[in-house]
Amino acid sequence: MDFFEHLPQDVAELLFAKNAVKIDLENGFALKGGIHSPVFCEMPVLQSDVDARSQICGLLLFWVNRHYRDIDAVVGVASGGIGWAASLAGNKLLPLLCAHAVPKDHGMHNQIDGEIPFDGAKVLVIDDTVTSGRSVLSVIKALREGKNGKKADVLGVCSVFDWDFPVVNQKFAEMGVEKMHILTFGSLLKYGVVHNLLTPDVEKRLQAFYDEHCWHPLAD
Repeated sequence: MDFFEHLPQDVAELLFAKNAVKIDLENGFALKGGIHSPVFCEMPVLQSDVDARSQICGLLLFWVNRHYRDIDAVVGVASGGIGWAASLAGNKLLPLLCAHAVPKDHGMHNQIDGEIPFDGAKVLVIDDTVTSGRSVLSVIKALREGKNGKKADVLGVCSVFDWDFPVVNQKFAEMGVEKMHILTFGSLLKYGVVHNLLTPDVEKRLQAFYDEHCWHPLAD
């Protein structure tokens, strides 16, 4: 088996081991996409744990070196993607930019913090989680429009965890942006079932939730 095929289960193992997979079938959790979910992945837990952070950073570096060897800068989406992007930029000795879903309401009112290296620079956008994709798509638009006369060529988006909703994938396809991930909801669910971390009833209810919302028009 290809080494990279192990990456999803490695991340899933970390999420369960660090108790970052939260399940509440009764009350649920509000997601960015405007829907209520019975499961939530508390991704910052992986940032605050030194061993988990080191392992994820290593996996992300391997992943990016496999798919995006020639990039000129790394862009982290605030706030969850900045830590992973900073690690990647540091390892590859590349410029780091920080991006926001909307322009800031203070200072220089930037949406993109930092300078695009040069006009046409090839950049990779990093986020921790993709749900509705709203924040990332807004960042991509801002990078393409450019800053200080320099526009970025967005090669793709990579996230640690992706809900992988088809309706969201369609939005990225329409923008002509490759959306990649290490772990999806489907892979997380499969890992939990295979390793007896989820009961058959919980599996059924989580899968039903996903099936119901996978084509749901998430809030814009």
